[in-house]
Amino acid sequence: MELWKDAWRSIFRRPSRSGLTILSIAIGIFAVMLIGTIGEMGKEAIAGELASLGMQGIAIRTGDDSGASLTRTELELVRESGAVAEATPLLFEYNDITAAGSTEKAVIWGVDANVASVVSMELRYGRGIERSDIAGAAEVCVVEEGLATQLFGRENAVGRRLEVSIGGVTHTLEIVGVASVGGNIFQSMMGSTVPLFVYMPYTTHQLYSGRQGFDRIAVQLVSGSDSAEAGDALAGELDSWFGLSGSVAVDNLSQYADTFENLLGMVTVILSAIAGISLVVAGLSVMTAMLSSVGERTREIGIKKSMGAPSGTIVAEFLLEAAFLSAAGSAAGIFAGVAVGWAGCLLIGVPYSLQPGLIGVCLLSALVTGAVFGAYPAKKASLLRPVEALR
Repeated sequence: MELWKDAWRSIFRRPSRSGLTILSIAIGIFAVMLIGTIGEMGKEAIAGELASLGMQGIAIRTGDDSGASLTRTELELVRESGAVAEATPLLFEYNDITAAGSTEKAVIWGVDANVASVVSMELRYGRGIERSDIAGAAEVCVVEEGLATQLFGRENAVGRRLEVSIGGVTHTLEIVGVASVGGNIFQSMMGSTVPLFVYMPYTTHQLYSGRQGFDRIAVQLVSGSDSAEAGDALAGELDSWFGLSGSVAVDNLSQYADTFENLLGMVTVILSAIAGISLVVAGLSVMTAMLSSVGERTREIGIKKSMGAPSGTIVAEFLLEAAFLSAAGSAAGIFAGVAVGWAGCLLIGVPYSLQPGLIGVCLLSALVTGAVFGAYPAKKASLLRPVEALR
């Protein structure tokens, strides 16, 4: 116990020096905490965005030069598969839309009434695409709120009309709903690179384009299903149906999402490692402070050794002092990192979640840094000869 008291008292002999040492450690820990928090929050937010864009299932398309076509018959075949929770047909065209004297580029989707079960779509105003719209090839559409704002200057555009260009012909659609869909983060980060969306009945899209089939069949799998196995099984079933190997190709969207998240994780690790350099600098400040402390306490060390204090006790005292400095700086840095991370998430509207693992890593890193950089001064103190130290 006396050893702990001596180490604690030593910190307050030079409060300004100890304070600067603690500050340097706190800055290093704060940098690691902040980057780690940004990385984790970014991964969670992007995972949610990818899920809302339908990036957690699979998409079926015809194989290259296979001559096959995806129609209502193939859609029902896919829906009957045991691993499929829901499937919806998709047609799409990237073209101009015009309304209120403004023209924008958008992806014009032809969808079924169940599209909201595959793509996250929260209806804000009006209604969605209904089965009666599909049956009657109704000239209606649902637009996302960002597009409504750009075209009409307000989110609620229900009842307004817009013109879409499909198959080289301009058609007029009535807006029956405005929805909030996935991709908002991507659109805010990448601007016009991420397009805006218009949803219309797929039967209306087929009527305008003169097509009978679909571009894709988007599939939401039963929870717990292996996307790779389910995709292979569906491809095999459709190959048997068409009597042709390679009739369809299956895009595993979950793998694309995982690749994106892994890439973001690697970037976070690299940035955290760069931020960790500040911990090395903080460690050097610990070593400098401890070496100064050894020089100032040379006579005290000599007295203790002449009274029979073993070298191990001297080493332990200086290591404890370094540990106290590191722990105090680590606590300050973690607190600041959590506070700034929480405030940042609150500001941009992303839910904040505490990362116990990250806090543990930061605390352990600080203590290890203190121990490593405090080892040399502690060893130097223990090797002082009593006679020379008392001179």
